[in-house]
Amino acid sequence: MTTQKEQRQQNIKLRAGLSDEQVNRASQALFERIIELDVYQQAERIATYYSVNGEISLRPVIDHALAQGKKIYLPQLDANTLRFSPYFHEQKMRINYFKLPEPDVGDDEMLQPDELDLVLAPLVAFDEQRNRVGMGGGYYDRSFAFRKDPERTVPQLVGVAHELQKAAAIDIEEWDVRLDMVVTDAAIYR
Repeated sequence: MTTQKEQRQQNIKLRAGLSDEQVNRASQALFERIIELDVYQQAERIATYYSVNGEISLRPVIDHALAQGKKIYLPQLDANTLRFSPYFHEQKMRINYFKLPEPDVGDDEMLQPDELDLVLAPLVAFDEQRNRVGMGGGYYDRSFAFRKDPERTVPQLVGVAHELQKAAAIDIEEWDVRLDMVVTDAAIYR
């Protein structure tokens, strides 16, 4: 079985090889699937991410959610976990330690992971059992570790990716948090 590190390296190369047109088409197909989901329609506080390096873009989802009066939040590093900062069009941004943009807001405006309704999580690889490989920092797994408790069902954790990021199987670790669903440009995995 391919290790998470090997899967990560392979899929980052695959994703980086996509053209802007391919990413835009995939992002539109993903958007059409997401807005039909009950979990999206019922959610008020939605965490997304700012796409970089060939990641499937959530810009159409963000625009739709804001137009619907939903609140959008982007991840912000907080020591070894994540907090989520409110995002809106024309939001002032700053660049974090990993050279990723994040909203420039005060601590009092951020939400803790358990205050969200829906998380649209980035990933590098996934399998049909909804296991996820991220960038390797463990931020999502640590931040949502409470979701390993079967009594805790909120927020819903939905991985988003290009279909080409699907792996046959992912070698999981005890700290990995399984997603509730994965949505790609081609399919929905529940």
